[in-house]
Amino acid sequence: MFLSISLGFPLVICGLMIKYSRSGDPDYFRAAKTLAGVLALNFALGAVTGTLVEFGLVQAWPGSIFVIATFGLAPLVLELIAFVGEIVFLLWFVISLGKVKASYSASIMGLYFAFAALSGALITAVNSWLNAPWGTGSIASAIYPFLPTYGPASADPQALVKLKVALLDSLLSGGAPSQLIQNSTVARSIGLTLNDPFVALSSPYAGASILHNVMAGVIVGVSIALAGFACRYFRSGSSYHSKVIRVVLPIFLVLILIQPTLFGDMMGKAVVSYDPTKFALIEGASSSYSNPLVSFLAYGDPNHAIVGFDALRNATRSLGNLTVGQLASTVVPGLSAGAASNVSLAQVDLADLASAQANMGFVNAAYYAMIVAGILDVFSAVALASFAFRVPLLSRLAGLVFRPLGQRRTYLLLGLLAGSTSILASALGWAVREVGRKPWTVYGLIYPQEVVSPVAMNPVVMATFVGVFVSMAVVGIYGMYVFSTRPLKFLELLKRGAGEGS
Repeated sequence: MFLSISLGFPLVICGLMIKYSRSGDPDYFRAAKTLAGVLALNFALGAVTGTLVEFGLVQAWPGSIFVIATFGLAPLVLELIAFVGEIVFLLWFVISLGKVKASYSASIMGLYFAFAALSGALITAVNSWLNAPWGTGSIASAIYPFLPTYGPASADPQALVKLKVALLDSLLSGGAPSQLIQNSTVARSIGLTLNDPFVALSSPYAGASILHNVMAGVIVGVSIALAGFACRYFRSGSSYHSKVIRVVLPIFLVLILIQPTLFGDMMGKAVVSYDPTKFALIEGASSSYSNPLVSFLAYGDPNHAIVGFDALRNATRSLGNLTVGQLASTVVPGLSAGAASNVSLAQVDLADLASAQANMGFVNAAYYAMIVAGILDVFSAVALASFAFRVPLLSRLAGLVFRPLGQRRTYLLLGLLAGSTSILASALGWAVREVGRKPWTVYGLIYPQEVVSPVAMNPVVMATFVGVFVSMAVVGIYGMYVFSTRPLKFLELLKRGAGEGS
């Protein structure tokens, strides 16, 4: 939520400042100033919760240090630089607002947005590597014949195989693989893993994911602003709120039309190419079947069968009686696989496919619920734009449907529909992305059991963490609401809190 507001509000503020620069109407400046205050508060809350999330990541998933120290290192270092850029330009905007030309303020906020989008893009690139481990070449496909080759072999295949064997051996022996990754002796025995720290940024899967995911965040943020002003207009009937909606709405409309037609299509094709099990889950394909429309969208060929889990299982037959030990020794001569030596690779594949297929009901339902939410989102944007502006044919139709409700109710209904469906579509899309790559943390290479902490969490400590996060979310939402509706009341609460603290 905090990230979406940080991505969406800057575009709305830029639009309002440009409108103010051209018209001189103080209402646009007032709205931009209000949103800037909410954005600043949101950014502070996002920074705090983000720090807690990162702290929790390395505590609960200590084995993730492998990703952070290799493929994720360059993107995450660059993300820290982007974060500093966000701080600089947001402070510059707030301090200079009203003291420089409106067009200059819009440019400063545009620079803030550029760094915020860059930050989101870099984090998405790391997450994308977990979904499609670009730079590992044919390592994953050697284990799972149904997987593609993931780009150039920028990682040392011997090091990756040594790591995988050590993790699997530890797991089968009842050890703690996540602790093994952090062991310096083991690290030295595995050796240097990666020779191109920027390879994760060159992934076509990451490219599609960045455009799709960052756009989703922007849409959610803009829709929250739209829904908020629609609620205020319903209560006040003020031309001030109506004018602001007419600035926010075109931004939202353009974004919501681009997302499914361009970026959504790119993301779908990337899943088809690099996440075969996820695509089978999305389409509910226990067995391969024909669907000309889906096949055309996915493969560009209406006669291409939707590849199901039966085809993925058949692909494992090419492994024959190959064992983990035999595969390891072909890549690293003389390497012992320990407890995993005599494990059949085909059995590993079949077990993992069964584990993935167990998520089919949820992934399939969540994906198509996301599609329905997206359609309603597009409908809300087009309907509201047709009602608010003169659009040939559509405005007449919108008038017939919504005029009985009146303008204020129509703005409220469609504004809330836009906000709720944007949030729902984004949340469901992320659920499909994360659950769809199971049973792996790094698709086809590393399991969750190999990175999760072996230390059991105390229920009291867990409840405390949950309580802190929920409280921060509730207080944050309330604080942003109070600031946007009663800024003087917000300042009073802030002073009261500071007084109690002292």
